[in-house]
Amino acid sequence: RMQEHVSRVRDFLRAHGETPEQQEWIAAKLMGRWRSGAPLVLAPNEDDPNLGADLQRNNDFAYADMDPYGYACPLGSHVRRMNPRDTAVNVNHRKMIRRGGTYGPLLPDGAPDDGIERGIAAFIGCASLVRQFEFTMNVWANDRNFHELGNERDPIFGNHDGTLDMTIPK
Repeated sequence: RMQEHVSRVRDFLRAHGETPEQQEWIAAKLMGRWRSGAPLVLAPNEDDPNLGADLQRNNDFAYADMDPYGYACPLGSHVRRMNPRDTAVNVNHRKMIRRGGTYGPLLPDGAPDDGIERGIAAFIGCASLVRQFEFTMNVWANDRNFHELGNERDPIFGNHDGTLDMTIPK
């Protein structure tokens, strides 16, 4: 289970985006997908809910050919770190079956933190806990130099101390 601090994320987005549209753009860049599930590689400029709902199409892409420099989906975004697809060595040794569900009640838009625990419960199937899950969490999520970024960690799962960056190339 991963506890989410929804009000803190909303405060962060408001501090870095002047409009709701800018805030959604920042959230998508941090995650690598729009809230609908549409990947930035296939929908770089705006959300595409139909693409997000198409479970076959929304996973049919590669980074090396379609977005090698991370202009659509930043190199340090969550989904790109957790499944770098064709841009990492031995990526097939790291594949896992992942599904998630939420726990706790939704925090209504504009509501302050109510102290109720909420977040995501992840269900992960893999053959080797060390080679797959622990590797992705320790190396891909927390390696500051992932894709030679220098001072970044996964913006969603990474261990943060307030001194890390998130590069969104243009």
